[in-house]
Amino acid sequence: MGALLDQKYEKLFSLLDANGDGVIAEDDFTLMAGRVRASFSEERAAKGETYADEMMNYWRALRDTADADGDGRIDRDEFRQALHQVSDRFDTLIGPLYQAGFHLADRDDDGRVGREDFIAVLVAIGVPADEAGATFDRLAERDGQLTKDQLMTAATLYYRDENPDNAASHLFFGAL
Repeated sequence: MGALLDQKYEKLFSLLDANGDGVIAEDDFTLMAGRVRASFSEERAAKGETYADEMMNYWRALRDTADADGDGRIDRDEFRQALHQVSDRFDTLIGPLYQAGFHLADRDDDGRVGREDFIAVLVAIGVPADEAGATFDRLAERDGQLTKDQLMTAATLYYRDENPDNAASHLFFGAL
């Protein structure tokens, strides 16, 4: 794994450590899912439930792959060593979480997300609002909307791409 992926994985670790205790555990995923769900209205409650379910599926996949010592917590070293394996199975292990987040943010179910809702999700997981806005601006179409395909491509590249020229994927969760 190269230095760029290490930087991205470190950024991701810091976001997933939602309570800031230096390890990733189930309570971090519960906390993050709650923050994301709270950032949207009650009318999206069913979508929020799906998002929370996918967040827990992501936790279980990560735990099963990364928790080498079986203590129910993932430290930075365990995370770095295992994330490449998890990212190789992005479509089945990680992709559903991103799809659920997209559907939660897709206010009218038209397959497109606006800037405000995209930023709301990223801010809820810990990305500063200005960086979340910059991410949206890099990814969105000229009409100011983001499609699920655009989101999924950028998310997949975040986990896998090491080309330093591809800022749209590297800066998915803000500055590294």
